[in-house]
Amino acid sequence: MQAKASLANLMRVAHTLDVVSIVNADRSVREALTDMVFSAGYVPEPFESADEFLKSGRRLITSCLIADMQPSVMSGFELFHHLAASGGAIPTVLLTDNSEDDMRRVLQAGLQFLSKPFERSELLACVRSQIMNRNYSL
Repeated sequence: MQAKASLANLMRVAHTLDVVSIVNADRSVREALTDMVFSAGYVPEPFESADEFLKSGRRLITSCLIADMQPSVMSGFELFHHLAASGGAIPTVLLTDNSEDDMRRVLQAGLQFLSKPFERSELLACVRSQIMNRNYSL
């Protein structure tokens, strides 16, 4: 009986954790972001590409998306717009290298972004902000 109660408690906790999906083609950056997100108490879901993320079926449980503006095929900006156009927009933090074109597109769209390099605390503040805003709009 106690095992059933423990399992029920574990399931209840699992449903309250926020999943943060990370889309970044650079393995070392993806792993570092995964560690940062995990250490802050979120459930990280790392993906090498936007296509991998879209095919995973994880978008339905993603509370926040961290995506690089410079991946190999689909940028984080394009991924955000693809999700929004399909009716499944996810609170998103875009990582940019400060190129003029990236900054102009992100600012015009009113999206949250971080310029590389950034501090761990900056990233986590952005993630918290996106998740809080998501929860208020539900």
